[in-house]
Amino acid sequence: MKLKIISTEKIKDKYVKDAIQEYTKRLSAYCKVEYVEAKNPTKEITDKSYVIKIDKDGEQLSSEQLAGKVAQIGVSGNSNITIFIGVDNIEADYVLSISRMDIDINILLIVIYEQIYRAYRIINNAPYHK
Repeated sequence: MKLKIISTEKIKDKYVKDAIQEYTKRLSAYCKVEYVEAKNPTKEITDKSYVIKIDKDGEQLSSEQLAGKVAQIGVSGNSNITIFIGVDNIEADYVLSISRMDIDINILLIVIYEQIYRAYRIINNAPYHK
């Protein structure tokens, strides 16, 4: 499976870049994940994409539910998941909320990467510290 995380904002902080690099390395055992800074994010959507929009008004899931969602997408014939952060004008297949609170994009990115990694660990019955 290929995951693409898209935002219109540029990452400036080193700790965020380091976290993305670390989680990308960890996730390489399960999937290919890529972060894209796009001025025109709609161009990143393909007809093979299952589009998830992160929005505070979306549905909140537990880590186990997110793992089930990722597994379900994989077996339903969608080999690409495209996740949009901070992009309002996107038509999505699913709207996910990380929190009802407004969260800085840098922190949000780290949380999304961590939760994707946790989801794959759950899917593969691998231990993950809670």
